Amino acid sequence: MIRESEILDKENVSQETLRLLTFQLANNWYGLKIEGIREIIKIAKITWVPGTASYVVGVINHRGMIIPILDIRELLGLGKSDITDESRIIIVEVQGVSTGLGALVDNIADMVVVPTSEIVAVPITMDKRKTRYVIGEVRIEEKLIGILDIHMVSVEESKK
Repeated sequence: MIRESEILDKENVSQETLRLLTFQLANNWYGLKIEGIREIIKIAKITWVPGTASYVVGVINHRGMIIPILDIRELLGLGKSDITDESRIIIVEVQGVSTGLGALVDNIADMVVVPTSEIVAVPITMDKRKTRYVIGEVRIEEKLIGILDIHMVSVEESKK
């Protein structure tokens, strides 16, 4: 594993690596591919929208765009998020949502680069609710990081 700060230029990163933003959800570690992440923001005023799925926290107005905010903990069956000073919203670009989606997470950990050869398939024993969104796992130091497919989240949301 290489930390982003250790990368001096793009030539040090081969084609066979994956850059991940790592974060926590209910004492579990997850990562999102850096590509497609627009920005990370502190919690803003979230407006609840009636009639939405239980994992939709509401919407925010960010730079003039109305962005839906999803509780990733709730979506993965980890319970509702408790918003704290460390909570963040990761705004990601997804197909079919021009403004992007906001993913509510407990806290942001680090940006890491992992060789794709270290990524393993999701175990068959994993909760089926999670396997829809977790596309693989990688061990970084003592942490097992589930790699989320945020695009699958948007596909599920569009079916509702």
